[in-house]
Amino acid sequence: MKNKLFLLFFLLFAGYGLPQDSILFVIRVDDILSRNVTTLPRSIKDFQLAVEQRNAKVTWAVIPHRLIETQNQDGVVAQELRETVLNGHEISMHGYNHICSVCNQSSHEMFCTANQQQIPYLQQLAIIDSGLQLLLDTLNIIPKTFVPPAHVADTITFRILLERGFDLLSSTGQTKSYIYKTLYNLAPNNEYTWQLTTAQYASKLSSALSNIRSTVAANGYYCLLLHDPFIRQGYENGLVIRWTGELLDSLNAYYGGRIKYVTLQEAFMHFNLPTIVQETGTVPSGFSLSQNYPNPFNPSTTIEFSLPQRERVTLRVFNVMGEEAARVAEGTMEEGRHSFVFDAKGLASGIYFYRLETGRSIISRKMVIVK
Repeated sequence: MKNKLFLLFFLLFAGYGLPQDSILFVIRVDDILSRNVTTLPRSIKDFQLAVEQRNAKVTWAVIPHRLIETQNQDGVVAQELRETVLNGHEISMHGYNHICSVCNQSSHEMFCTANQQQIPYLQQLAIIDSGLQLLLDTLNIIPKTFVPPAHVADTITFRILLERGFDLLSSTGQTKSYIYKTLYNLAPNNEYTWQLTTAQYASKLSSALSNIRSTVAANGYYCLLLHDPFIRQGYENGLVIRWTGELLDSLNAYYGGRIKYVTLQEAFMHFNLPTIVQETGTVPSGFSLSQNYPNPFNPSTTIEFSLPQRERVTLRVFNVMGEEAARVAEGTMEEGRHSFVFDAKGLASGIYFYRLETGRSIISRKMVIVK
């Protein structure tokens, strides 16, 4: 296997110089809770362990309703999902039940592609609220990333997502940019393991490595997509896990320290934190985030902001890698000026970013801790 791996490297990358800039790599696994009730055991741990052994992370796109369906009522997968977050992985919301309320097909949910019909605002709101409530009740998680079933959504969906605190969509189309007001999109790239067989193994691996190399050269990141591994033969016989492990081994050998494995939310923060105002459009009159004072500081500083109306806000602190370091304030606040003291005790010296988020706008500023 090692000789084959080396040969694959040589054939794919001979004649190409190593990339100079670091890249972000995301693994997104959709539909992990299938309706299939016969495939056992139902566990994400084998795949997760293989990924973690290569220093990688997973964004699990979870269909909330699956958590209360018959095949998952033993709570095993729910417990594993709670644990996966503690291990640094991410849970994204993947619709509610992945069934269209108009045509009853399972290929879409937020917009009926069979009849080219919009799902009304209140109906979509109920779908998203029901999913959020289920994830909170079963996993004690409120996700910030949304994956539309079949990658189909419209501006009604986008509006509701912002109203419910989502800041990131992962769907096809325009990527690495805001697609609707302050809703950002990071599109997935290719899927290689949908019907993976032994006969396809080498060619799929070769295609994936080639596509990753060319894509990251242009975009700086890559999102590998996988689907419902419980009912795929390749997962049952370990083929998908072995294939994914070999792919990551190849990437680690080729890129070395230049590859950074992140969740979708971490990739979003990486691409956007350095910007002072992050949104499409104009900052609403009366909405502002002041520079913290003192700055630099040790160990505490004051952060002030103003709101033009009563709304829900979140004030968070991130390090330069896009990792959340602290949550300063969160909740619904009245119109006017607000002030919070941030205590950086326990944080290392360095540059940080504090970010104010509402349903309509996002502002970030830089601060420096000196100890």
